[in-house]
Amino acid sequence: MRRVFRSPATIVGELLCITLLGGLGATLPQAGVAPADKAAHLRIHGAFVNALVDHLALDHVFTSPLFLVALGFATVSLSIVVVEQIRRLAAQWKLTPTEGAFRGAPFRAEFTRPSSGAATTLRTRGRLGLAGSPLFHLGLLCVILAGALQAVFGVSSVVDLYEGEVLPPTVEAWGAQWPGPLGSPFHLDTPLRLVSVESTRYGGGDLRTLRLQLAEVASNGDQMREMGINQDLPVPRGRLYADNQHGPAALVEWSLPAEPPQRTAVLLEKKEAVAFGAYSQGPGHLRARIRVPMPGDGSRPGLAEVRVLDGPATLAEGPLRPGESLPLPGGGALKLHGLPYWARLHGNHDPAIGLAYLGFALALLGAALTYGVTRVDELVAVTPEGEFERVVVALRPHRFAPLFRERFERLVRDHGGEV
Repeated sequence: MRRVFRSPATIVGELLCITLLGGLGATLPQAGVAPADKAAHLRIHGAFVNALVDHLALDHVFTSPLFLVALGFATVSLSIVVVEQIRRLAAQWKLTPTEGAFRGAPFRAEFTRPSSGAATTLRTRGRLGLAGSPLFHLGLLCVILAGALQAVFGVSSVVDLYEGEVLPPTVEAWGAQWPGPLGSPFHLDTPLRLVSVESTRYGGGDLRTLRLQLAEVASNGDQMREMGINQDLPVPRGRLYADNQHGPAALVEWSLPAEPPQRTAVLLEKKEAVAFGAYSQGPGHLRARIRVPMPGDGSRPGLAEVRVLDGPATLAEGPLRPGESLPLPGGGALKLHGLPYWARLHGNHDPAIGLAYLGFALALLGAALTYGVTRVDELVAVTPEGEFERVVVALRPHRFAPLFRERFERLVRDHGGEV
């Protein structure tokens, strides 16, 4: 069995499988990472594609059974390689070269000099470079183990919040969760309020920066926190981070005769270069199309263009500012309470994040030792011959031999020879 996992064919197959699945996960929209509409786009191509998505878990590749099996095989193969390399390192570390090992050395010179009484010396430098390959492969093993642990025990979650809204410390408060097979759902320990969303854009309308002000709600006062895109916010059960999904939210209230008021927060998405929009489902067949044009000076919008529809028919339309209402035929109205900003928060619990960082550090250290430190064996053999002595100077680099020519020439000169 060990021979199977150690064979080049098995290792190449593992690498190809992980590369292919990683490419699919990076290319295809993944649940919990990509916007919901893009993730749903995978399933609009018919029953056959839907079956592929379900059976191959193409919308959550990195927690799929196939990916876990590939990681498991790679873990076993790498473990065997690491054990073999550590054993080889222990044997080579203690190994002292003999004079016979220098017969085929790439650098060798013989000369005579007046007798000095010096003895033959054997020396090895750069022995630490031998640890490069074992450390590199040990780092890869840690990274793969971390990936497997995250896929099995980790959890990802997502929620959309608008300014002023409080996220309760419950599992149900999150909009969606994607735990691993043995992972527990994500939740916070204390309520979290989104205080403000501040963004800046380039002249063409593309997002430049996004900053979120958050408040951890506590009995002894709120603790203010801040984060932006690509910045983690550590929490007791994992971490929070934001993506670039944000925009205005329309807080609307439907009021119809003989029906209780219906309040909803409509999270508007960027549909045009200079405007955000979305539909709000109202009572019965009513719905409202809400469009919010963005001011050209980068300030916050203060106006929403609203059109109320009953099926395909338009019942009412007009501009609304926060606090204003749009009367509806037959009584009732649609009131706009505010236009706060909303943002998308991700919660993540990764039990092996420390192991992953350790793996990256070991792999980098191993690569640095492999290419930056080379083991070099030096021999200076002295044989007395009356008033003179014959000297053999040899240098045997284990890698990159042409780079050590100057060092060899200096060694020859230091012992009285000529290059």
